[in-house]
This record gives sequence, structure tokens and C-alpha cells, in this order.
Amino acid sequence: MKKYQLIVVGGGPGGYTAAFRAAELGMSVAIVDDNDLGGVCLNWGCIPTKSLLKNAEVFELINNANSYGIEVGKPKIHFEKIINKTIQARKRLSKGLHFQVRKLGVDFFPGFATFIDQNSIEVDGNTLHGDTFIIATGSKAKHLHSIDHSGENVMTAKEIFSLKKLPESMTIIGAGEAKENILPNEDVEVSQWMHKVLKRKKVDIQTGTMATEINDEYILVSIGVEGNSSGFGLKKIGIEIGSNNHIIVDKNGKTNLDNIYAVGDVIGPPWLAHVSSSEGLYVVEHIAKLSPKKIDYDCVPACTYSKPEIGSIGLSQKILDERGIDYKVVKSFFNANGKAVASDSTEGFIKILVSDRNQILGAHIIGSNATEMISEFSLAMSNNLSVENILDSIHPHPTFSEAIFETLMQLR
Repeated sequence: MKKYQLIVVGGGPGGYTAAFRAAELGMSVAIVDDNDLGGVCLNWGCIPTKSLLKNAEVFELINNANSYGIEVGKPKIHFEKIINKTIQARKRLSKGLHFQVRKLGVDFFPGFATFIDQNSIEVDGNTLHGDTFIIATGSKAKHLHSIDHSGENVMTAKEIFSLKKLPESMTIIGAGEAKENILPNEDVEVSQWMHKVLKRKKVDIQTGTMATEINDEYILVSIGVEGNSSGFGLKKIGIEIGSNNHIIVDKNGKTNLDNIYAVGDVIGPPWLAHVSSSEGLYVVEHIAKLSPKKIDYDCVPACTYSKPEIGSIGLSQKILDERGIDYKVVKSFFNANGKAVASDSTEGFIKILVSDRNQILGAHIIGSNATEMISEFSLAMSNNLSVENILDSIHPHPTFSEAIFETLMQLR
């Protein structure tokens, strides 16, 4: 029986980040995953979907080449090459993770972990003993009871990468279809803007309804996720599991068993890779008694990788109104931004919510590069910087990010 100071169950962003940090701090570490390292994020989520999105952007750019004074022929799609490109991106990054495993001296056990007791797990016949454990098993897609998921034409995001050809038609169930607006967690104005963009692209949007009879070639079910907590023997050793199969943890990520922690999607929302990584770092440094700074979940940036992109952080107007918090609103449109006009990317706006003390309460961006720009607000809010602090910083011109400066200048 091999013994480790820390065993991490799950090799996604929360898991491998925790394992690497623990190794850097001198702990003996093992990481277990029944798939390749990287989790859903690297293998079926964050990375391969962005590769698909880039292909769509290139296709759209070629179709609009005439507006740039460039004449090209009609583009032809080779879908198998597109899917292969996502696989290559995934393999390249996975190779980098395995390099880090070897470099840091982390032992990787490919296989499914089952807890024997609170200090031991079994992985494909091997027993590993650990002083401390971090469960980072992520989440899995929810199924819709009104849809027969056994059909080959019904998919979750994972099965997208098994397609052999570009679908002729597809119904996507999710994005807030049972709600009043699409993107129900975003600012209402952002949601309404995206609704108009999709309508212009001839996407049939039906909100406030439930899916019944669907005649499209494929159905993509995207109604959310649940904790991936089943099959690991957690209930057997007494780990408390809450609603939606999420593991219950305290403010430090500790379960009801003193030596077992959990991070990432398996403990509930927000289901974001960067939150998982932050929780992994925090828990390891807490275990090492380094007194890490608590994660402020009101300062977590969220990104929607659509076209235009959406980036948001902090509170929305609706929540501020519900809480009775006084605020000011400043907003500007990208059609007044030099870089946006020069690059023909004027879709969208920036909306910033500011307190009476000139602190950023929330920011909501829809437009090109929104997912990159939102980081400036993350830095400001996480460090309690004021509007004046941002305005005292010189923003380069011409850039999309200077729109943040220009928007906040309305408060001077």
C-alpha cells in the first residue's frame, strides 16, 4: 500500500491545480482520473468548443470578405478536419499537463477511484493510502425527462465531438428556454441584445416554454449540470451529499470528514473552470496552513463564448434593486470605439454599475473581446480599487479595453 500526504480524485482544472500546488509545497501527491488529465474543460468543454468557435468565426469572415475589399470563392466545409483540429488542441494541452506531472513528481493513476474508508481508495486493484484527500470529480450534464436520450440524434455537449458531419438542423434545449429571457443569469439588457443578434441570424428562439415534439436532425440538451458524486463510494464512508448530487462543504472546502475536501463543480455553482482552479489552490494552501485569502464569489468573472462575446462580473441591476443598494449606471456602445469601428466589430456595449463610494459593483459587457476585457474589473473588484484608480491608469489606444476608461469617464 503506497501512502501519500495528499491524494486528488479528479484531474480537471480544480484537481490538477491542487495537485501541482501541493507538489510545489513539498507534499507527496497522487492524482487519480478515469480519463485523460484535463477533465471536461480540456477534453469536451472549454478548449475544444473554442476551437469549434474559431472555425465558425473563420467561416463567417470568409463569407463577409467582400466588405473588406477581398474577393474569395465560396468556402467548403470539411467537418472531419474541423473535429480533428479540436482533438489536436486537446492533445497538445494534455501533453503539457502530463509534462507538469512528471516535472513536479506527482504520481498519476489512470483509473476509477473508489473509497474504501476515509484514508484509502482503490484504483483498478491498487490500494492507495492518503492523509488528506481532495475530491474534484466535476459535474455531468443533466438529462431532460421529456426527451428520450437513447436516440442517436439526442446529444449533450460531450457527444458533439462524435459527429461525422455538420448537422442540417439542430434544436438546442437550454439557454433559459423555460425562462422569460435567454441567458437568464446575465443582465437583462445583455440578454435582450443577444436575443436580437440571434434573431438576425435567423435562429428561432422560443422562451417561456418547454420542449415537446422536435423534428430537427439533432437535439442538443443543455439544461445544466449536476455533481459527479456517484460511484466513488462517498456515501459508504459517510460523506454528506446535498441537492443536485453536490458534495456539502464548509467555507474552507472541507466535507463532514476532517481529512476530505472537495472543490469545483462537484460542490455546486458557479460551474466555472477558473473557480475550480481557485478553489483547488485555496484548499491546498489551507491544508498547508498558509492562511490563503478567501475567495470572493461576488468577484467571479463569467464568460459566454458567443458572437458577440459576453463577459460579466459582480451584481446585476436586478439584484441591486432587490437588495435595496444605491448605485449609478454608466454605459457606452462599441460603435463609438475606434478599434471596434476600424475592425468592423461595433456590436454591443459596456455597462458598469458603481456605488456611491465609486466602487465597482458589477460590470456587463457584450461585444468583441468581452471575455478578455472583463479581467480588468476582476482585478479592480478583488482589490477594492475605485473608479478613480482605474481612471488614473493609462489605457492604450486604439483598443477595445479603452472603452472601459471612456465609459467610466462619465463619472468625472
